[in-house]
Amino acid sequence: MYQNDELLDLIAQRLKAMAEPTRMKILNLLKNREFSVGEIAEQLGLKHGTASANLNALHKAGLVSFRKDGTRALYRISSDMVFKVCHAVCETLKEEFEEKAKLTQVMPSRGK
Repeated sequence: MYQNDELLDLIAQRLKAMAEPTRMKILNLLKNREFSVGEIAEQLGLKHGTASANLNALHKAGLVSFRKDGTRALYRISSDMVFKVCHAVCETLKEEFEEKAKLTQVMPSRGK
């Protein structure tokens, strides 16, 4: 696949940043518009510090960016790549669940 260690490190850093449910919720919230840290905390029922720390991790990984609006920062998704990755994972999981459901229906139950 990729031979460049630096590129592999960047890929791993982005995937690691996405591999946390709270961060996925934040990314999903930012899907349609910008939010401040306080708005994100309120929408997701998080403490301000928790929202800020997760946004910092997402920003460090290059997944979100922000712009200043007076004294507050408004966060947004940096690239549609985030949703392409999520879509690919979701589609794979959906296929796996459907296949398991088919197998469950075909297999006779034991002990009856």
